[in-house]
This record gives sequence, C-alpha cells and structure tokens, in this order.
Amino acid sequence: MGLLKRMAAALGGAKPIDEMVKAYPEDALGGAGSFSGYPEKSFLGDKGVFAYRMEFMVSEQDGARVVEAIASDFELASRATFQEGPASGGGKSIHFSLRPEFGGALVVIVTNSVRLIEKIDALRLQPPPPWIVFPAADPSTLGSLQGSLEYWWDWLFLPFWNAADAAAKASYLEKFPASAEWMEFLETHAP
Repeated sequence: MGLLKRMAAALGGAKPIDEMVKAYPEDALGGAGSFSGYPEKSFLGDKGVFAYRMEFMVSEQDGARVVEAIASDFELASRATFQEGPASGGGKSIHFSLRPEFGGALVVIVTNSVRLIEKIDALRLQPPPPWIVFPAADPSTLGSLQGSLEYWWDWLFLPFWNAADAAAKASYLEKFPASAEWMEFLETHAP
C-alpha cells in the first residue's frame, strides 16, 4: 500500500490524494524547521503534498499533551485525547488521529505547521517499552517478530530507540527498568 493510501487509512478513511494536495500547497509550507530525530518525520513533497507525516506511540497521558500542542495551533472541537480530524488556520493545515492502541495512544499527524512539529519535539515524547506494551510476551521465545509486535517494534519503538543517544537510552531504562531477558532482546534486536 502506498504511503498516501496508508496515511489516508491511518487518518480514518479514503481521503483522496487530490484533497491532501489542495490542503498542503508548496507555498504554505514555509521554511524547514530544526527537528529532533524523534518522532520521525517524513516529508511528503515528492507526492505533491507539502507537509510532514509523523507516526508514533505514547502513553495516554502524553497523548493528551499532544492534543494540547495541536490545540495551541489549531482550533479543535474537543480536547479529548482520542480523536481525529482535519483542522486549518493561519494558512496551515493538519490531519491527525490519536486512537487507543497498544495500551496507549497511537498518533498519526500530517501537517505543514513547522511550529507545531517543533512544539511536539519539545514534548520529548517516548513510547512505552515492549515489556509494558506486551506484558505477556516472553522475550526469550520471540525469535523473529511478527504481527502486531513486529508493526509496533518497527514503526513505533525502533524509530525512538534508534534516535536516542546512549545517555537517553540509559535514562529511558532507568525510568522503565527492564528484565535481563528484555535487556538481551534489546541488545540483539536493536543494536
């Protein structure tokens, strides 16, 4: 499935590419920002959509902080953590979805608001670790990852882990202590 079709599906429906192109014209993007490595940003300009896409997972509490950041730049009908929709204002647009997944909030954002992206970066968001998201998983028996664990690992956890430096990883593991088995799994699956 193509990126824009996946994006439309993640945003809750078949949003035609033409609508996305109209919502994100080149002249509305402005300059590039100074972005952190996490959440990962994908520029969609090669598809004619002059915006950035982010997909990440956070705790429900941090999901509420993301909604507040969005609401600081766009008028939202609700401040509920779990919601989705488009919004625009001040020449900028956003399509977003925060939905309950994996015991937290799965966030998908497409926006041309560099200021909003920088605000989200400033939140210093972190996904919950696999031993919290998949408490019944035995890391010594996982082998190759499949299904929802593979999706979560590849798209939601590894982008965070790979963007973190050694100090950030140590701080994360202090905040979320891991068993010896999970530490070994991290060392072999996220070198």
